[in-house]
Amino acid sequence: MHKNYDANFATEPPADLPTSAKVKSLRKAWQDAEAKLSDYQRENARYAQRKTLNALDQHVSHVPAMQDAEQELREAELAAVEGGKPLPDRDAVLGPVKAKVDEYARTVPALRALVDKAQREWSEALKAELVSTGLKVAAKAQKAREEWERLYKAVMAAREDLERHGSLFTWIATAGQVETLPLDGASTGNRAEAWELSADGRLTTEAAIELGFEGIALVDGLVVMPDPVRDEAAEAEAEFWRTHKPRIHTAKPEGYGGSWEH
Repeated sequence: MHKNYDANFATEPPADLPTSAKVKSLRKAWQDAEAKLSDYQRENARYAQRKTLNALDQHVSHVPAMQDAEQELREAELAAVEGGKPLPDRDAVLGPVKAKVDEYARTVPALRALVDKAQREWSEALKAELVSTGLKVAAKAQKAREEWERLYKAVMAAREDLERHGSLFTWIATAGQVETLPLDGASTGNRAEAWELSADGRLTTEAAIELGFEGIALVDGLVVMPDPVRDEAAEAEAEFWRTHKPRIHTAKPEGYGGSWEH
């Protein structure tokens, strides 16, 4: 598809760029003109001039439709002389094809000019609206920024509340041994966001591990403690090495003196 973006627009405008109905309409006209050009070229490609290399590696121009028509004419001429009939009218065979080739050569530039005109009208209309559109977008950005600040403050307040209650839980769960979340001060943070309770209201084992409660004595009943999980493969390997008796290889006495012992 033919493209001719205005040099003043470094890239294609964003799909969600807010524009007026007029600009949208002009953009649609531009897209329709491009589609019309593309469709015409695709449907009439055989009438377009092409360049190919001949046997001597020279660029030669040809039109596929004309080549086909000339081949048809040669075959008709051969059939005529073989049958003793008059030669076919050359213009009758080639004339309609030449007319289509000439039409293609004139139509494509005209359609491209239409595309350029439509693109230019859209571009100029869009540029005329840039200031007013920019002010509207700036106002929306300001509103979004204020909403972001409100939500950020709410998130921070909720986080503080989470950490405060998490610290109270830690004091209770350790019977006063630890006053803050176990990982407070760690480089990775206190991981308060990992807090999760089971259906019966107890801290899950997974959450306790994430929060850093491993290795800390806890009041029974506050954290879900699942039944121990057996690693049968590891147990079997440990039992193997526990009962393993290495084989002792003794040297044969042949070739050694009578006092050689192993």
